Amino acid sequence: MRITFHGATRQVTGSAHLIEIGSRRILLDCGLHDHDRLDPNSLNREFLFDPRTLDAVILSHAHNDHIGRLPRLMRLGFNGVIYATHATADITGVMLRDSARIQKEEYSYAKATEVEDLPDPLFELIDVERVIDRLYRLPYSTPTDIFPGLTLTFHDAGHILGSAMVDLQFREEGRDRKFLFTGDLGRRDMGLLPDPTVVSGMDVLISESTYGARTLEPYSVLLKRLHAILARAHRLRGKVIIPAFSLGRTQRMIYCLQELFYRYRVKPMPIHVDSPLANRLTEIHRDYPEAFTPEARRLMDRDPSYFGSRYVHPCLTWDDSKRLNHQSGPMVIIASSGMCDAGRVRHHLLHGLEDENNAVVIVSYQAEGTLGSHLVAGHKQLHVLDRPVEVKCPIFVLDGFSGHADAQDLAWWYSQTGGKVESAFLVHGEPESMQAIAPTLQKSVIKPVLMPEYGSIHEL
Repeated sequence: MRITFHGATRQVTGSAHLIEIGSRRILLDCGLHDHDRLDPNSLNREFLFDPRTLDAVILSHAHNDHIGRLPRLMRLGFNGVIYATHATADITGVMLRDSARIQKEEYSYAKATEVEDLPDPLFELIDVERVIDRLYRLPYSTPTDIFPGLTLTFHDAGHILGSAMVDLQFREEGRDRKFLFTGDLGRRDMGLLPDPTVVSGMDVLISESTYGARTLEPYSVLLKRLHAILARAHRLRGKVIIPAFSLGRTQRMIYCLQELFYRYRVKPMPIHVDSPLANRLTEIHRDYPEAFTPEARRLMDRDPSYFGSRYVHPCLTWDDSKRLNHQSGPMVIIASSGMCDAGRVRHHLLHGLEDENNAVVIVSYQAEGTLGSHLVAGHKQLHVLDRPVEVKCPIFVLDGFSGHADAQDLAWWYSQTGGKVESAFLVHGEPESMQAIAPTLQKSVIKPVLMPEYGSIHEL
């Protein structure tokens, strides 16, 4: 068995790991690197392998840092099967079509402004449709022979809807072997999605490490803090603006808010979801009630429109969005982008930051240099959509709503693996996160835990 790491190495984007078992070449994930898509030197443009030589791709979930280069892979000659869970397959189509649209707009704008040496787009809509045609759906916990002597099983990772750990079992050199890729592991006891499935008996493990150096607030504390913010909005008739990623974080916040309304008898207020992409993805969530926890399903049974219309109001047009700026609170506005650098949330911040009765709730990761990071840092004078804005409303940071396991969650999951893992690799984390969690993982591993570099090859 050979593993070559083609992304998410000592960083959190571009997930792609090439697994070679016998004559089979299988790519785990094919995610976008955090590079300008119009940069001719971007890692997103080329691969260190010939896509035509791949037999299959297996997806852990449908965030763009795990699927975003699939159309590029198709464009460069890949012609195999793409395995995914049912929900991941549905979400992948929506995400990649939206990505193709954004690329087309960025390319047209760059061309109109006469950008020099402008490369072609990474991919076009026709490449996305070819990806969709190649998707093969598998349920959780169902071993499937994808090639003779090679069995694939998906286990629920609890990160977002459809997220999965990739379990490959095969026979090599006269012995049975088991390989596991965690994908992105979710947090425990977070209400909407089940805890990550416990998997044991693997010989080789590739684990994420995003929050290996952090301990996040428990769900019960997050709900209490959110309750206090809503109570303030009722008292002051203010708006609660929540910048959120369209996939995963938006749906989690819809659930948490309604859990407060239904289970804890918090006085309701309208929840406006102002993101066309998030609204399409929320519709997909309604198609998979079996994916949620029993507690979440019980709440949904009380209100068939749980992700729909009783308290949740999708903004379908720009007019719907603009109308919110002229309405008084109390209300919640969930809008993308999660880092506040794009999307409709910028308009709500432009109109809302200078009103001290409002509040902004940060529930998503904020990369350095983004508008969201400046809000978290406490900057009082900002520019939003090229206009100066004074920040007068409070900024609350509730980053415990993350979909990633923290150090305690990872330690718990590692402790359940049962016996000693032969070889383990940490990916999808900054170096400090990997270094912090590595000693914990090492307790369950025979050989030294490795933190691979981009392009590194490991024979096992």
